[in-house]
Amino acid sequence: MGTFASEFRKVQTVVFDRFMRQSADPDEPRLIAQVSKQITKDRLVVIVDSDLAYGNARALALDLATELSDKELLFIPHDEKGLAWGKSHGLNASLFSTKSDPNAAVLWDSLLRAKVSVYDTHNWGRTRDQLIQRSLLEGSFKVQLWHGATGPVGKVFGLERLNTSPTFWHFSAVATSSVGFDVLVNEPSQAEYRRNRSMIAHTSVLDVEYRLVAELDSGTWSPKEPCRILLAPTYPESIAGEDVLINWISKAFSIAKAHGWEIDVALHPGSKPRVAKIVKRKTGISSRVMATPTSELRNYRAVVTDFSGIAHDSLMCGIATVSVLVDFENYQTLCPSLVDKAQMEIAYVVDDLKTLEASLIAAVESDPLASARNSYVHSVLSQLGEKPGENTKAAILNALNS
Repeated sequence: MGTFASEFRKVQTVVFDRFMRQSADPDEPRLIAQVSKQITKDRLVVIVDSDLAYGNARALALDLATELSDKELLFIPHDEKGLAWGKSHGLNASLFSTKSDPNAAVLWDSLLRAKVSVYDTHNWGRTRDQLIQRSLLEGSFKVQLWHGATGPVGKVFGLERLNTSPTFWHFSAVATSSVGFDVLVNEPSQAEYRRNRSMIAHTSVLDVEYRLVAELDSGTWSPKEPCRILLAPTYPESIAGEDVLINWISKAFSIAKAHGWEIDVALHPGSKPRVAKIVKRKTGISSRVMATPTSELRNYRAVVTDFSGIAHDSLMCGIATVSVLVDFENYQTLCPSLVDKAQMEIAYVVDDLKTLEASLIAAVESDPLASARNSYVHSVLSQLGEKPGENTKAAILNALNS
């Protein structure tokens, strides 16, 4: 970069810094988004991690880092823990902030000039920082990694959720900044519905979620000894839902104890402390309140959940999956949902807790759906046209090189 250009960039940084400190204009996200659409872009891919460390963004960042330089790849974590993770893996990582700081201003400049941005579903926070961050990236080629096939029952994220949860006003904020994606990564199931109704995008790219790529390449799952099962529910959305969740976890624990199975409980990262306390009182188990890495699923004979996307991961890995849907009617009034019939047919679905024990025994001891699960996975992969992950990576690199 020449001397004049270098000095000009310094002036820009100062302007950004002053704007960040002084602006209280409610239209600032819209104005920033307009600038982002007009400014010349640099050869840079920005990967925005999710607030739940969902796994897709991180897996992709590690993969792209083998092909792109630090100047071409930037990882934006959600918090300090995410920043530490990025640094520990040798990534060019920075934590976004609107606070007055020269380094923050430089980061603003990088985001504004990024040619490609990649998102994971759970990064649509309600804070001003996150809205400004999205606005700075508005002019980039935007890729959304979430495919929408989240198990036998899948949540409908996006503007539709406003119909049942008006307090989710941040979806309206997203609509005014960067809800329109250029690419939405989808598995074949529900792909066009998701692209047109849930997360508006110009095109669908058929692929698996990126966190599954390494697992699908590592071979098929086989039952482990000693027998260990994982109970991993989603966020229950209401107190009534919490009570139902606690009830089925308690029953599943009693069944497992009677049969001599080992058991782990991993509550949703958003679960309230009340749930963890009652679960521990009823089972004696200290629950993990964190996202479960996909690689850990292979340690379990079966995964038991309700409406969590972990059902999709375990099914795609070929693991016996029990879906407890006893609270589906209540849950759907709070969170719009889709039913994936193909995944329903390969999971042990529990509509009544009276059948929970029979379903658990079938999943753990005989697993009559094992062949059907494997056929489902092969069917999904055959429709991709490439190895898992290749279509996503190609979409990003093609946009970067265009």
